[in-house]
Amino acid sequence: MPEYLYQCAVGHRTTLFLPVSSHAPYAQCSGCWLLAEQIITAPLLVKVSADVCYDSPIDGSPITSWEKRQEDLKRNNCTPYDPDSKTDYARRIRESEAELDKTIESTVEEAIEKMPTAQRGKLFSELTQQGIMADVVRTTPHAG
Repeated sequence: MPEYLYQCAVGHRTTLFLPVSSHAPYAQCSGCWLLAEQIITAPLLVKVSADVCYDSPIDGSPITSWEKRQEDLKRNNCTPYDPDSKTDYARRIRESEAELDKTIESTVEEAIEKMPTAQRGKLFSELTQQGIMADVVRTTPHAG
């Protein structure tokens, strides 16, 4: 959001952070409440990250500037840390586990359907003896 500097007749300076759509050449002074006129100043140049000084965790080379950091990331095929990457990773793991569970369930159901009736009955007995709830569901083959 742009920063606008205003000065009233008394000499008070007021800084306002406003969206461009709300900009006006005059504003109310925060010190004396008189009308303050906008002062045009040189833009504030802010560097997002000051030069850094550390050793690369990958190959130990010294990183002494933002440019060196960018080169190190590129050279080692890395990307800057993104806090959302942990969330994305956890989501991908959950989705992968859900897909694996679905595949296992489908495979087990298919194997049980192919079992002879006597073997299915034995499996049902073993499961219920161990306290596992098992439902017997009869399905008809799909007409294709």
